[in-house]
Amino acid sequence: MSTETPTASPGHVPDVPQSSYEKGYMILTVLFVALLMLTNVIGTKLFELPMDLPVLGGVLAWIDALIEKLFPGEGGKGALVLTAGIVTYPLTFLCTDIVSEVYGRRRADRMVILGFVCSLLMLGILSLGVVLPPAEIWTVPDAFAGLFHPDHVTRDAATGALSASSAASQAAYSFTFDAPGILLLASMTAYLCAQLVDNRLFHFWRRLSGGRHLWFRNNMSTLLSQLVDTVIVNFIFLYFYWDMALPAIGAVVIGVYFLKFLLALADTPLCYLGVWLTRRSVSPSAEGASSSPAAPPL
Repeated sequence: MSTETPTASPGHVPDVPQSSYEKGYMILTVLFVALLMLTNVIGTKLFELPMDLPVLGGVLAWIDALIEKLFPGEGGKGALVLTAGIVTYPLTFLCTDIVSEVYGRRRADRMVILGFVCSLLMLGILSLGVVLPPAEIWTVPDAFAGLFHPDHVTRDAATGALSASSAASQAAYSFTFDAPGILLLASMTAYLCAQLVDNRLFHFWRRLSGGRHLWFRNNMSTLLSQLVDTVIVNFIFLYFYWDMALPAIGAVVIGVYFLKFLLALADTPLCYLGVWLTRRSVSPSAEGASSSPAAPPL
């Protein structure tokens, strides 16, 4: 009787089982890359955060007073000017801290490099999208036509309705996706510096504390690396793209950094929760002989 193992049929894709340990790393990496790429798209927008927000009002007023003291004339305007990337970017540091804690520095560094490569790919695709010639039928909806330059807008003689040409659509598209080119240059420079600094500081504090006090190393590594990131990215982007004056850039840097500081403190419970959930899902008991390393105490 033949004992040969039957060969798979042509075109068959083997179902290779994946441990929960690897699945956890894959999920965190995908989340990290998604947040990073979204940051580079939405981060081109500057918005104003009102000073009279409940709970945060006193802290925002203190930040505003600090801005006015360091850069006279830039504070006291009733709102802080921030970049929209502050909504998503601090969460990337949460991901790297969880990966550093559960999977180690090498895996965290690998995730950082992967995010860098994906961002460069996004930059190339966005640049291609901008240079593609617009179709004539790709016009701005009438409701937005009045927002564009008169050179790109026509008015219907009978109804008085405004309509904008495909040139207006191209102008809006180019403005939206042209800025990410400079932002990505600034972001990637800051990103590599800050994330790699974050990983190294995290493990420095981890060794110093003997693997205890996750709250301390999470905050210390994030706060210092966020300072590096905030200064580099905002100076390059705001100075070279928006041509902003240095005092105005300084005001944005201070406002963004201290908001990141607050968010870093606020995400400490999320870091504990993320580490706990990840360790629970990749625990050796769940799979028998797991490749997951022994977890140090929090």
